[in-house]
Amino acid sequence: MSVLSMIYWTAAIILLLLMFMLMYPALSQDISVFESILNNFPLELRQALGLTTLNLSQILGYYGFVFIYVLLIGSIYAIKSAMAVLSEEPRSKTADFLLAKPVSRTTVVTAKVLSVLTQLAVQNIIFIGVSYIIMLVYGRGQFNVATLVLVNFSLIQVQLFFFAVGIFIAAVMKKIKTVLPIALGVVFAFYIIQMINQSINDPKLAYITPFAYFDVGKIIQNESYDMIFLGINFSIIAILTALTYLLYQRKDMPSI
Repeated sequence: MSVLSMIYWTAAIILLLLMFMLMYPALSQDISVFESILNNFPLELRQALGLTTLNLSQILGYYGFVFIYVLLIGSIYAIKSAMAVLSEEPRSKTADFLLAKPVSRTTVVTAKVLSVLTQLAVQNIIFIGVSYIIMLVYGRGQFNVATLVLVNFSLIQVQLFFFAVGIFIAAVMKKIKTVLPIALGVVFAFYIIQMINQSINDPKLAYITPFAYFDVGKIIQNESYDMIFLGINFSIIAILTALTYLLYQRKDMPSI
């Protein structure tokens, strides 16, 4: 796993947040004009984008709108990193060299998993610190810090979901030539499900996608997580991680 890659992706997330927050002072002064423009869009589109549950006139509501895109980038990084780290040897045909060493496959998977989790933890620590400073600058104390913490901590929880999906895909597939197209496809598939869920308000769809488990608008409104969705998220993570260990033990590795 490349530390440099983690730095680039973290920088991209922070720059995205900063770019949007730089626009907030101008938007807040003419928020009525901005909202009237949004109201011209079809209701279904506004619901799909999550704009109906966010109050953009308030700094935390605007932050929540931006945070949706932070979630997307963070999710892509998590699943890409998970797939890359577990498919590296099969992809480069060096698995026989690695597995010939006096270590079990369980040890190999654990070491790889911990390397990705460490980088996700570092990324989130940096993001939470920087985002809090940005909110202090632009929010001027006019936001609930506890709610901001809940919103920010949803990033690592969604990332853990896609991390588990990523290592599971890497364990199932015999060989992954390029991880990014698969990562993009999986993340946007789950996000499209969330957009459909928000536009037609179908409760059943909410159980399918992690973007519904940690709906930013609902977190800001309720100032809490949905404990049922929280439990589902951790259950899926635990099940996919356990299956990854099991499948990796039996996986045929391509040799040179």
